[in-house]
Amino acid sequence: MSVPVPALRLRPLTLMDLLDESFRLYRANFPLLAGISVAMVIPVLVINIVAGSYNSLGFAYQQILNPLVQTAPPPPPNFLAALVSYPVALALVPFQAGTLFAASVAIILGTQVTLLSALRSVLRRYWALWVLSLLTGVAGFALLCPPLGVWLLTRISMMVPVLFTEQAAIGTAVERSWRLTEHAFWRTFLLLIASLVLGWIVQASLAGVFVTLAGVFPGLVIEVRLILIVAVASLMSQLVEPLLVLAITLLYFDLRVRKEAFDLELMAYQLALAPSSET
Repeated sequence: MSVPVPALRLRPLTLMDLLDESFRLYRANFPLLAGISVAMVIPVLVINIVAGSYNSLGFAYQQILNPLVQTAPPPPPNFLAALVSYPVALALVPFQAGTLFAASVAIILGTQVTLLSALRSVLRRYWALWVLSLLTGVAGFALLCPPLGVWLLTRISMMVPVLFTEQAAIGTAVERSWRLTEHAFWRTFLLLIASLVLGWIVQASLAGVFVTLAGVFPGLVIEVRLILIVAVASLMSQLVEPLLVLAITLLYFDLRVRKEAFDLELMAYQLALAPSSET
């Protein structure tokens, strides 16, 4: 058995270190992480395009380009394809919630990971991820009262890394996230906000450039142009998601290092494996 070598030296990290390491690990593993992120959105994107969900965008787009010209209202979307999109989207929830986390945990711990291995990890915890996603969605409704919503979402933000790293049950994942973020609320909150803001900036920059190119590229019929705009905007948003996932996963390990000396635990594990790897 080979001894896993973490992708970075596990140690207490500053917020800037966490962000820097997130960008570094994303660059080093861009094909894998970007491929996973894009793969998670393609099925729903294809169904939405087939359903004609972009037609309303086309109506608005033409009104902006030619505000003085009377434009016919868009045709209704394909009912059957739109209906199919809902169960597909629901079935994909655990994959969208967990595949990047499964890959990020493996990358940081230095274990071998591929798209297929990450998908298998998600399948093993499929229903647990469903429940945690539902719990996150319910907590999201608390944002109607912003202080409560922000507090809840921050305290449960470590659930999925716990699920994959510790192979924990659902209740244990929630309890562990709650315990790890105790007395670390503001640090966790600031990292989440910083990651989201940076992600939005990168996403807006990339999407703005490519969507503009798709919009002004000559010789395209309006339907093709709109499909390109919708597809590019969706894909650009997906390409930013791994940064947030890596930042959360790194923060999870950072909290464990600070509170539980996880770096020493991992070192002991590596030393225990070393003799067997030489025989």
